[in-house]
Amino acid sequence: MSDPCLNPEKLPEVPFPRLVNFVRQVTHDVRNGLNAIDLQAAYIAEIAGEGEVGEEMGKLRKMVSHVTREMQELSGRFGELRPVLMEYPIPEFLEGLKELADEQFEKQAKRIVWETKVGPEEMEMDYAMLTGVLIELIRNAIFFREKDYPIHFMGCNEGEKVVFEVRQQRSQPVTEPNGWGREPLDSSRRGGYGLGLFYVRRVVDKLGGELNATYDEEAGELRVRLTMPLKGQGQP
Repeated sequence: MSDPCLNPEKLPEVPFPRLVNFVRQVTHDVRNGLNAIDLQAAYIAEIAGEGEVGEEMGKLRKMVSHVTREMQELSGRFGELRPVLMEYPIPEFLEGLKELADEQFEKQAKRIVWETKVGPEEMEMDYAMLTGVLIELIRNAIFFREKDYPIHFMGCNEGEKVVFEVRQQRSQPVTEPNGWGREPLDSSRRGGYGLGLFYVRRVVDKLGGELNATYDEEAGELRVRLTMPLKGQGQP
């Protein structure tokens, strides 16, 4: 007799809100356990004082801190989006984005070519959300970068909209680019969760923008284009 759990046609479909609650609870429980480990490591380090044991406990605490941040980020991918819109000059926003990219991607940041042609206009945005979206697009491009090709980041005004685009030379993707991020937990990256671009689309929709990814076969170039209104059109 076959096991119904191994038959995908008979597996139950879990509503997304239930999945959200599950992820929140799991990450909450895991973070509580990690915090307990961190406190115990700190206690052992205090007892051990200076020396090899204290140093190893310090390394352990850094590892625990890293995993805790990852769990927090995972939970955040499923959290409710509540943008706080503010007027912010586009040139200053792009300067801050470049500084953040230089900090986060270190050596890889040298391969990013910045091409910005924006006016002095201000854009209504949630600074943290929009920055997070663009950093995620750059991170994705860096991970899938082929050979030593540079990554081009473009920012420009188009009438009442602002366009951000990430371009890179590469072979044709295995899956249709414009379908990326439309379904959660679907990743072509080994070890990936399939949540980064899904989160990006959620934010873009909330802020009233549009995300399109295309592959130009003639140029051999992948282009991910984010179009945002100068005035926010997302839901508060």
